[in-house]
Amino acid sequence: MRAKATLTMSLLFAALSVGACSSTSEPPAAAAAPTIAAPPRPAPGVIGGAVGQSLSEKDRAAAIAAQQEAVSSGARKSWRGEKGSYGFVTPGAEAGACRDYTHKVFVNGRPQEAKGQACRQNGEWRVTS
Repeated sequence: MRAKATLTMSLLFAALSVGACSSTSEPPAAAAAPTIAAPPRPAPGVIGGAVGQSLSEKDRAAAIAAQQEAVSSGARKSWRGEKGSYGFVTPGAEAGACRDYTHKVFVNGRPQEAKGQACRQNGEWRVTS
């Protein structure tokens, strides 16, 4: 009888231990959804194309700022990068809500030229190409 009681107690203890583990353990955490990085957004205007490929990041930023200022003001704007590149943006006359511009960039003394367009959207000039 004593062996039966010991066996019963052992089974009861084992059942309680397993039950205690399952009732107090937290459900497994759901696997986090993989994050997919968005592709880098191209620079606006002609600097985002072939003309801007040979510029450093800081030089490209200077070129973009000059491009935006030129199309907003309607006046020619020049820029000079820290790596020796430089250029200027010549905006055309307004034609309705848009204006064309020419951006000439010199990299290693070699000129590259591209044309683009900016249009007014919600009262602000935005480079569209």
